[in-house]
Amino acid sequence: MTAKSNDLANASERLRAARHIVVFTGAGVSAESGIPTFRDESGFWQRFPPEEFACWSGLMRTAVLHPSRFIEFLLAVLEPIAVAVPNPAHQSLAELEKHRKTTVITQNVDGLHQKAGSGRVREIHGSFLQVVTAHGKPVRTLTRGDLLQIVEQLHRVHDGSLPFLRLPGALKGLISLLPPMERPRIVLFGEAMAEPDWTHAQQDVRDCDVMLVVGTSGLVYPAASLPRWAKQAGATIVVVDPNPHDDADLWLPGMAGEVLPRLVREAFP
Repeated sequence: MTAKSNDLANASERLRAARHIVVFTGAGVSAESGIPTFRDESGFWQRFPPEEFACWSGLMRTAVLHPSRFIEFLLAVLEPIAVAVPNPAHQSLAELEKHRKTTVITQNVDGLHQKAGSGRVREIHGSFLQVVTAHGKPVRTLTRGDLLQIVEQLHRVHDGSLPFLRLPGALKGLISLLPPMERPRIVLFGEAMAEPDWTHAQQDVRDCDVMLVVGTSGLVYPAASLPRWAKQAGATIVVVDPNPHDDADLWLPGMAGEVLPRLVREAFP
């Protein structure tokens, strides 16, 4: 697919005419806030193989057999989230919500859309800021300050300031391996999508008339099916990404933090 010079104007016109806009975001949006992606050539899974770190059983095995490696993984995940702030892409989507009914469906687990001010967010892969029991019952919501305290404690265990026996205490509030077990509300490999967000997201894509697809590879299923379902329901698919997507009706090439502010200003000056 080749980008056309009038795609920005056409996309802004579609936004102005929209009754319900759905925005489907992926790791590319959060990468502009300093949160590493998972699937790029230099992504997270290259450093931490998914068979060890992307499933709960593999994580627990690593925690028992290789606690230092387990801590390295947690620090690599949690520290960027703890210090991240919304970038212009997040802020533009929050601004869009002021003009039209807007639902953000995100694969990201960092809570940055809400922090930017978006009020209608479906976190279909869950969130590191929410803690649940092993059966999915909500336990608590964490702040970034809470995450930062956990990160600081993990650093102390990792550098030897605290003994490894203090690891369970360092993880207090986020992960508990003792009954009742607690863990972050994130979707790992082989697990069901986060509910009720996933059910609501499927309803949203069939109700919208415009879907913005921003910063997602389109390789992670079943989430990657959402643009196709929206298109089948009659929605216009606008892709904001350096790379084109097969489902796109309009393609706006570039970084989300540069393209989205321009698009929203064009649509709602």
